[in-house]
Amino acid sequence: MSAGVRIAARHALGWLVAANAAGLWLSLLLLRAQLLSGEWSYGRWVPVHLNGQLYGWTALPLVAWLFRIYEVPRRWAEAAVWAWTAALALGCLGWLQGGSSGKVFLDWKGGSLAGLVVAMVVLWLALLIGALASAGAHRPGRLKPALRWLGLIALAAVPFMMKMAASPDAYPPIDESTGGPLGSSLLGSTLFVIGLMLLLPASLARPVVKRGASWPVMGFFGFSWLAFGLAEAAGGTHRDWWQIGSMLLLLPWALLLPRWWKRYEWPTASRPWRVAMFGWWALLVVSGVTAYFPEVLDRLKFTHGLVAHSHLAMAGFTTSFCACLLTLMGVKVGNAASIVVWNGAALGMVAVLMAMGWGESAGYGWMIEAPWWQVAGFAVRSLGGLVMLGASVSWWMGTGLEAPAADPVTGKGVTA
Repeated sequence: MSAGVRIAARHALGWLVAANAAGLWLSLLLLRAQLLSGEWSYGRWVPVHLNGQLYGWTALPLVAWLFRIYEVPRRWAEAAVWAWTAALALGCLGWLQGGSSGKVFLDWKGGSLAGLVVAMVVLWLALLIGALASAGAHRPGRLKPALRWLGLIALAAVPFMMKMAASPDAYPPIDESTGGPLGSSLLGSTLFVIGLMLLLPASLARPVVKRGASWPVMGFFGFSWLAFGLAEAAGGTHRDWWQIGSMLLLLPWALLLPRWWKRYEWPTASRPWRVAMFGWWALLVVSGVTAYFPEVLDRLKFTHGLVAHSHLAMAGFTTSFCACLLTLMGVKVGNAASIVVWNGAALGMVAVLMAMGWGESAGYGWMIEAPWWQVAGFAVRSLGGLVMLGASVSWWMGTGLEAPAADPVTGKGVTA
């Protein structure tokens, strides 16, 4: 495990702890609003929780992966990670003070936005220095030089795209009848995740002897992007067949991605997180497609049903993916017991929130006086948040330990 990977993993798990603590506080405020005091309201804590999860816990494992791909020297890796953490900390302070662009997950504004752009530029320079220093070296399991340089060119546009995306003037197409994203937009954003999961084995795993044909999967990947472009250009509402069809194109990926990963051999230590990741992935795809149908969406929107789906995506799939990614790079993220505890608590929280959402959509009495089932649901949510906070603290305290498995490229100590 490189020093850069270790540093990024340490910060990633630290942000997971901080974001979980903010999430627990939010759940307690829902349970006991009397705990609130001062100007740091519920609405100001929400972006701290959401962005801590996305830009801290989710982004930094990907940064660690980039450090490994581009073989970034320790000094530059440290500079990039600390710049990223400083930008996120500056953002948290700004959100608590009420500064926000008003866009969920794109709340960056003013000084915090400038800080994030600077951090992205520092990261890109670190990757460039690593790429130049390691040019010409041939190591097992390394991406082809053309892919590495193409990736670096594409990443150069990220700071500018981030600045544009955070602007209140830039919004993707939405369904005016629901206020939510179109099926095509959801397909496009999910295809980026699918692309990462298709690419990851090429740099972190060893192919099995009989890999089989890859063109059907890659062909369907290309077709999905084509369908996204056509449906996005057509627009419409979530009742139009081409928007529903865009969502239906996600269903095959619940099976295609696990089959794709079976073409490679993986360290034994990664198996618990791989099983959790693909379990959550299947549930995420099926529930997301189901929730998009008009009869279901019209009932779940503006309720805790959509909150349940968000927790399914972040606490379930994204956490499992990030933990699996770190494990594949030699960072031990939890033991069997803590992995079961985390995923059990997350699953319980998702189930309770979904039940609450379904109950809320049956009537509006809960807006006037909280029924017993809603109070009980908030209590379960707080308990689940406390359990997951404890698990994340234990992971952060154990950061830096080598995973008990050999390098997947050598094939020693691995399992399919």
